[in-house]
Amino acid sequence: MSVRFLSLSNRMKIILAIITLLVASSVTFAQSNEDVCHVYLVDVAVSSKALDNFRETGNPEADAKALSAGQTLFPEFRTSFQEEQLTTKHYPFPSSKLIITASVYYTDESMPSYGNGKYDVNDQSMLIGIMVSKKAQESALTASTPNSAIVEVTYDEWTNKVRAKQYVKVGGLLYLVGIECDCAAKRKSK
Repeated sequence: MSVRFLSLSNRMKIILAIITLLVASSVTFAQSNEDVCHVYLVDVAVSSKALDNFRETGNPEADAKALSAGQTLFPEFRTSFQEEQLTTKHYPFPSSKLIITASVYYTDESMPSYGNGKYDVNDQSMLIGIMVSKKAQESALTASTPNSAIVEVTYDEWTNKVRAKQYVKVGGLLYLVGIECDCAAKRKSK
């Protein structure tokens, strides 16, 4: 696997396509203590071609389908905020023998930051990671998984969405693989 840099224009097109896909497939969730996460995969060449050839039809469903060419959105999973809680999911990388490992971890020992309100320090954080490998990994967040993309954020009632992503080359083709977690889902109501 190797990383290849794309032009800003192509990166923005891919991000727009991902956002369109996620918005088109989003569901409003009941109030809970859960974060809702998705793993996605984008075939960069197929998605770029679809974006270059896209012409708006006025039909939102048809437009969303056209813009989602080359994109795979895996089933969502939910995590529940608990200290030292690790959630890991595995998905098959299409048309290969590779496995996508996605992990979410909550801790209070890694990244203290400025607090709000009655707390001087907020010591809660959330780590998310994504990786592609030959076999399923226990976690995408450890030193034994060096090809992972990892993001850590302060975790509190204002945490909204968090995303980790990376470009990988598989079978000579460039893909964007990512994980996005909606931490505000628990604040939405039906």
